[in-house]
Amino acid sequence: MVATAIDRRGNGRYRARYRAPDGRWRSKTFDRKSDARRWLTSELAKLSHGDWVDPRAGEVPFEVVAERWMASRVALRPSTRARDRSYLRSLILPRFGSVPIGAVQPSDLDAWVADLIAHGKAPATIHKAWQIAGGIFRLAVRDRLIPLSPATDTELPGVAHREPEALTLDEVIRLADAIDPRYRTLILVGAFGRLRIGELAGLQVGDFNPADGYLRIRRGVTHVRGHTVVGPPKTNKSIRTIALPKTISTHLTAHIARLEPAGPDDWIFPAPEGGPIRYTNWVRRFWKPTLAAAGLPDHLGTHTLRRSQVALLIAEGEHPKVIADRLGHTSVRTVLDVYGHLYDGTDEAAAQRLEARLRERGKDLPPPSLGLS
Repeated sequence: MVATAIDRRGNGRYRARYRAPDGRWRSKTFDRKSDARRWLTSELAKLSHGDWVDPRAGEVPFEVVAERWMASRVALRPSTRARDRSYLRSLILPRFGSVPIGAVQPSDLDAWVADLIAHGKAPATIHKAWQIAGGIFRLAVRDRLIPLSPATDTELPGVAHREPEALTLDEVIRLADAIDPRYRTLILVGAFGRLRIGELAGLQVGDFNPADGYLRIRRGVTHVRGHTVVGPPKTNKSIRTIALPKTISTHLTAHIARLEPAGPDDWIFPAPEGGPIRYTNWVRRFWKPTLAAAGLPDHLGTHTLRRSQVALLIAEGEHPKVIADRLGHTSVRTVLDVYGHLYDGTDEAAAQRLEARLRERGKDLPPPSLGLS
């Protein structure tokens, strides 16, 4: 039984009290005795259901919980960690850093988002900052610092959706023909091997078996604060072995032979100055000029290579599960969500294939009678 009491103070107000699990009394004062009873009933219900949170626990500054949250995310790639910390430092902590986490209200988050919009922050940036703040509040709930997260119903700006663009087969070949010869094979492997640019940068000679055309993706290259970081690919599913088309395998074999590598750890697509290519420099020096030379839109990113092969596979009727595995996606849903628009028009082709099968069995499926006498 939890000890409780309601007493009238000298100023005429009512103080409701109960003994908390730590043995200390918690109290709150009200103008009306009925309000004191209602609060006491609510607190006792929380204790009974295991939902009680010590109000003083929420006095921890937001920035302290933010550091705990960052430390808890052990599986992050260095580039993702650096990005999240940048958002935290520039957009979130200036507003909430020293504020007790239990004092942040939903209206405070509404005002914060409105302020970001007023300062011209892109909708995608605001959404990412919101996700980070939400993660911090969820940790606070899990650690029983606050009973509920205030990051619930804030209205966020809409993010313009643009369908992923892909190149045609002819455009991929034009791009490969237009780029510096050192990176012609990179374009082909990126498009027909469905690799991310960081995975292409991380390829080493020992990852390719010219005898069977299989290519192992075991690492990726990112750049964090000016430093090159070689580590695992984006996700565990991204660690994979793929079969290259014979033509692309032949190109890659010839490319490696021209490199005259000293050993299996040599980079397949090294930067001009040696070592793995640096994304920003490579895009500026090679990718952008090549887009112009090939007559392709300047806004296309390197991820277009990866999408192009998806478009070709979908056009050939390949199963989404096969596409997901070759891309290194964790689920088929990712393929359908990101590339689903590329399936537009495949329904008619599917109907035609079914019709062909039905015609093969035409003698077993005679036309229906019209019921006329």
